[in-house]
Amino acid sequence: MIAVAGILIRLLVSPFLTVGYDSDFWATIIRNLNSGQGLYGLEGYYYTPVWGYILSFMSVLQGMFLDISIMGMRVVEAFPIEKYTDWFVSATVTNVSFNIWIKISFMISDLLVGYIVYWLVKDKTGDMKKATIGFALWFLCPLVIGVTSISGMFDTFSVLFILLCVVMIRKDKLFLAGILFTFAVLTKFFPVYFTFILLAYIIVRHRGDGTAVRSVVKAAAGALLAFFVIMLPQIIEGNLTESILFATNRIGGDGIGTIMDAIRGYVPIIFYAFCIFISLALAYLLIRGDKDKVDDSLFKSLLLMTTILFFYPPTPQYLVLLIPFLAIYIVSKEPKLKWSWLIISIGGALFTLSGNFTLLLSLGTFTNMVSLDHIMSGIELFQAAGLLGINPLSFIYVGAAFIQYVGILSVAIMILKGKNNAPEKDDKNMRGKLITRHIPFNR
Repeated sequence: MIAVAGILIRLLVSPFLTVGYDSDFWATIIRNLNSGQGLYGLEGYYYTPVWGYILSFMSVLQGMFLDISIMGMRVVEAFPIEKYTDWFVSATVTNVSFNIWIKISFMISDLLVGYIVYWLVKDKTGDMKKATIGFALWFLCPLVIGVTSISGMFDTFSVLFILLCVVMIRKDKLFLAGILFTFAVLTKFFPVYFTFILLAYIIVRHRGDGTAVRSVVKAAAGALLAFFVIMLPQIIEGNLTESILFATNRIGGDGIGTIMDAIRGYVPIIFYAFCIFISLALAYLLIRGDKDKVDDSLFKSLLLMTTILFFYPPTPQYLVLLIPFLAIYIVSKEPKLKWSWLIISIGGALFTLSGNFTLLLSLGTFTNMVSLDHIMSGIELFQAAGLLGINPLSFIYVGAAFIQYVGILSVAIMILKGKNNAPEKDDKNMRGKLITRHIPFNR
């Protein structure tokens, strides 16, 4: 029932609300591919090839099963919104059918991620009820639904790959785990900060049997092979530089014009460098920890690393990576984190919906369900100066971001305080074991 409810919600939301700024890029990339220009022949694609390959596959299926002659178009009535240069808005509007088609792939990925969360929780706890709750915390999460069914961002695929990587590592399928790790990193680069933590887990698991080095080499070989296979076409075509801009663009500014511009340009570099040291520290603690508790330490470390990583910037599509680890930790270790989940979910959903009437542009352009004039009036209303000369959209945007930050900080604080609610029966069992140690053996 949870899966059905999640699917129905996505199918109901997808046709009506769309962040056109992002969906226009996906349409542009598909047009470039269909024109024979590849991913980097024309302007418009700024990621490594993984997402491009997925779009290419979707394009093939679209040609086989659908007849979408116009994926998007410039809408004259919407031209005025492009004067709002402080926001990511565009008068290029994508077809409702195209939006639904792309979002179906995200829905499938969401469902697969939910199943993996279910499997991991059940495997860790042996409790089907907890596993079901974990699935629900992911698949019914308002933030996740907003990102995949409204924003139309593809971070869910990176989450899918990294969770599969974790599964393969726990099952000791290390070569395959390395391949999946590269897929995750080359979809969205944030999982790269899991490198040291995952290697530490492998070392702890195998240092007793003398195969730690061989196991690490096996995982590294899979990762390098996947990187070579994925990037080889771009290396041959001379597009390697363009294909890694997605990472370098995030840690550099647009140029140094003022002192504040310079500071803003260096802040990401300093922060992401700092996160490397956090990852190393967490890996060190994992190696030094109790081998019998290494599995719990792994998920705790991954959750804490992800939480710290999104102190900057905590946009909803990035936070999608946090949700599955948070869900697993809630049902397996710390139920109180459900309040953090709720806060992050509310903030992320509000952040996604802050586009307000711009989200209806596809519906107004390609259907008769709502007038474009009404949509444009609504957009102008949210851009009009209000209290203290600040427009309503800014209040919503800043408020949603603040709520997200509160949720993220609460996760970090609760983990660092180390207050894990172990089941009461476990405590009793432990006390029983301690008592029996002092009972003389009766012959």
